[in-house]
Amino acid sequence: MRLPLHDSSSRRAILTALAALPMPLLPLPSVADGRTVAQSVGIDNKETLSGAVGIIWGGRERCDPTDDTCQAGGTDGAAAEALAVPQPRSAVTDRFALDLVIAGQAAGRITLGLYRDAAPASSDTLLQLARGELRSDPDDVPATLERSNLVRVLKDREVVLGSLKVPNGQLRLMSGKTRPQRFPVVPPSNDDANDLSHDAAGLLSVRRGGGSFEFMLTPAPNAKLDKEWLVIGQIVEPEGMQVLARLNSLPTNNYDQTPIVLVKVERAVPLPGGGTPGKA
Repeated sequence: MRLPLHDSSSRRAILTALAALPMPLLPLPSVADGRTVAQSVGIDNKETLSGAVGIIWGGRERCDPTDDTCQAGGTDGAAAEALAVPQPRSAVTDRFALDLVIAGQAAGRITLGLYRDAAPASSDTLLQLARGELRSDPDDVPATLERSNLVRVLKDREVVLGSLKVPNGQLRLMSGKTRPQRFPVVPPSNDDANDLSHDAAGLLSVRRGGGSFEFMLTPAPNAKLDKEWLVIGQIVEPEGMQVLARLNSLPTNNYDQTPIVLVKVERAVPLPGGGTPGKA
């Protein structure tokens, strides 16, 4: 029997009867291996229904991206395979070390040697950054590599660092401005050139022509990089190659290839002399 639409008392009676009927229980969020399914990226230290605490990301069960067994894409696998220290392409004249942290946890040290004879200006710029001495003007507070971040990871192609969080510089009073303006340290340009190719893992390079704080480590041979990047040095110790392999396997954001977790330089440590790569 159809009830007239204007009969509000009849409609109310039907709705009341429907509300009294038992409703089926809705399923709980799916649980796999003690973890609930997450639909967002970077859920850190969240307690799941099972009481487990960990990182869940990517919209389904994935491994912890801060773990060195977590491969690109978030799949579990063996620890990143360490690569051999490359043979030197030129004399190693200067050295410095970068102590890295991943998601706040110590990740190891990368010790780098510079080929000053092959790229003198570029080597000077990077060494001054490592020492916290790079200035555009004598009155500048110098820029430093410490607290800088990893820029991006293109798996098996390039691992780029040098996103400075403390470019420093100086404050200046400008005509027409009521407050001092910040003038950060500017990365210098240069005319460095050489014929060294990105033909091995563990090489260090910078943008040709300078003008950038970014520097790159090669996780694998890739001659295509020669057009825009200039080889100026290399990793000189096995531990650094292990750290590079781990960085290369970090899960990344698909939009700009930044790592899912924060990777930064905790300390930049100038080291004495050159030395033979592969030996402490």
